[in-house]
Amino acid sequence: MRKRSLSTLALMVLLASQAAAEPVDNCASLLGSISVELRVARGLPPGRRTTFTCPRDTSALIGASKQRILNSLGTPDATGNIGGSVPAVEWSYFFSSSADGHGQAGIPELVFSFDEQQQVSSIRCQRTQ
Repeated sequence: MRKRSLSTLALMVLLASQAAAEPVDNCASLLGSISVELRVARGLPPGRRTTFTCPRDTSALIGASKQRILNSLGTPDATGNIGGSVPAVEWSYFFSSSADGHGQAGIPELVFSFDEQQQVSSIRCQRTQ
């Protein structure tokens, strides 16, 4: 009986160490968290403020494809083109009960800028004015 429990314990330790060695997709984790916050904010009664605060570190999202952002967060609330030698595209998501963050001051807004390869090149989080 003791011999069997030791082999079971050894197998559990081996499986746990393999699971711990699996790479963590920080981009997916952060997008999942932002997606939940966005849904919560959208579900608030009109005029009620969200408790969303900007992520401290968004570097895991740099290089993510436009499609990955779309799949995680849905259609952006606003889009725009940025001028310059290489035009870039920006997508904005407003953390409010309505998607019209332009009409309300102080709403958290997460803005993704995409490069010519359709990948996230920068992210900023700000309050609407």
